[in-house]
Amino acid sequence: MVLARVCRVALRGYATKAAKVDIAALKRLRQLNPVSMSRAKEALISSENDVERALTWLERDALAAGAQKAAKVKDRVAAEGAVAVYVNDAQTAATMVELGCETDFVARNATFVELASSIARVGAAFAGSSDSVVASVGVDALAARALGAHSVSDAVTEAIGRLGENVVLRRVATAGGSGAVVGAYVHGGSGAAGRIGALVALRSDGESSTLTQLARQLAQHVVGFAPRYVTHAEWERAGGSGDAAAVLESQAFVFGGGTVGEVLQQASQATGAPVHVAGFIRFVRGEGVVKPARPSFADEVRQQLA
Repeated sequence: MVLARVCRVALRGYATKAAKVDIAALKRLRQLNPVSMSRAKEALISSENDVERALTWLERDALAAGAQKAAKVKDRVAAEGAVAVYVNDAQTAATMVELGCETDFVARNATFVELASSIARVGAAFAGSSDSVVASVGVDALAARALGAHSVSDAVTEAIGRLGENVVLRRVATAGGSGAVVGAYVHGGSGAAGRIGALVALRSDGESSTLTQLARQLAQHVVGFAPRYVTHAEWERAGGSGDAAAVLESQAFVFGGGTVGEVLQQASQATGAPVHVAGFIRFVRGEGVVKPARPSFADEVRQQLA
């Protein structure tokens, strides 16, 4: 009886000592990774109050939680989300990505928007790597790229754990290459992420610095007017299917000055060399995703009673 009591007291003393968290380490850890107090304490206890080890513990724990959640939600339809763009300072390379999620609520979440923007920045490394000035990039190739201490794929998995929804990197496009001046624009959101986005690439042997504003304006035009072809010749090669009004160069330029073709001619005169649109691409959030039919209230009741 006495021995058992001594053992219990000893165990309590050991547990108290082992569970003691250094307050300074706790404060520092939560400054570096603003997790809950209980999670931060657990990380420090597991890491013997070593902040660097605790950060690693939290990262691994978040990835494991995300992977577990991802396995549960992987079949859910991610028809909401954000289109994010990135353009380098010289406007020679640009990226556009669509990151999908399940609800508009998560699509507007700061963590989700920042993830989409960060992935777009990583994707700029692919600009100019294709024979085409504007090109689609394989999602798997971008997912394998580093984003901070982890890969893009791991960052998406962690986001699933934090946000509680299926998050999918749906598609990626780049614009850039030798002699290209690129522009990007997103609409229906904040900053560099929104509901609709576009990339445009211009080519000219003239002074490229004068074309940067035009490239941005043309990207805004593409978002608003949704052209499908650059020139009439391109439209004819496609069989002349669809409305000829979908030809970019024939559309009235959103900023005035005539048609897009006429504005390009004016730019050619200003730069002293021909200016032409080498390509463009436009993303609409959730484009092509089939949303499941929502059951009626009566059907939901019948399912619950079955």
